[in-house]
Order: sequence, then structure tokens, then C-alpha cells
Amino acid sequence: MKKFVLILLIALSLSPLYAFSFYYGAGGIGEASVDDHYAGLSMDIGFSVFDEPYLMVDGEIVLSPLFEGVSINVSTSPFSVVTDTFLFANPVLYSPKIQIGAEYMMDSGWRYRAELALINFRDTKFAYEFLTSVIIVDMLDYDIGYGVRLMKFTYFI
Repeated sequence: MKKFVLILLIALSLSPLYAFSFYYGAGGIGEASVDDHYAGLSMDIGFSVFDEPYLMVDGEIVLSPLFEGVSINVSTSPFSVVTDTFLFANPVLYSPKIQIGAEYMMDSGWRYRAELALINFRDTKFAYEFLTSVIIVDMLDYDIGYGVRLMKFTYFI
């Protein structure tokens, strides 16, 4: 066991520390379920475990008009493809994103959530996400809701 811990410590000390990156973002979101519905401004902050967004963890606050709820999410972009599009002057990466997590809403309590961002582009410092579909499941009675994130802009520090 001591040998395993020593090898693990050596491997961690030799790995590059710059692989972690932090980010923050803002966007517009709306959700509807059996109990309630809302629309608001979402602001999030998080970190990427790798230099590329293969695995990201973030916390998000939804403001509508003051405070609607908070969530914690884990997301991944399983692949990226270089693409030229009319939206951007330079080539960007098309990288669809899958996100799962849990949220606490002031009116309805805890819910599970899953997002699928099929229109997600990124370059070296920014990510641009449009028309993301959101599925919400209430943790108590398993009512299913839906939502859409109109757009989200993320800046990688």
C-alpha cells in the first residue's frame, strides 16, 4: 500500500499543474414543469479538470428577477471538430456538450437536470452555446419538465 501511495504521489507531482482551467459564463434560460415555470439570467463559475473541456464542474445561479435557484453540474464535450462557419471570422471547434446535475429552485425544491448542447462552438478562450435543450426531473414525485437555454457565453481563464 505504501508503494502505491508513493507511486501516486510521484505521478501527481510530475503531472502539469496548468491542466486545470477556470471559467465563468452567463446566459439566458427558461424552464417549465408541472409545478412552476421561470425564465432568467444564469451565471456560472467552474473549473475544467483538463486543459480541454473533457470534464468540467460548475455551479450556477439563476436570477429572475432577484434569485430563482442554484445548481451544480458536471459536463463533458466528448469530441471536437474544426469547422468554418459564417458566425465566426476564424475557424472554431464544434464541440457538442452533455451536462448532468442537480438544482435547487426556491419554489419547487430539488430536481435532477440534464442538458444537451448540440450547437456549441469554442475557440481558445471562449465557448458559445445556442438553443440547448434541458430536461428536469423532480426528486420527490418524478414529474418531468423541460427547458431551453437560449444562449450561453463562457470565458476560460
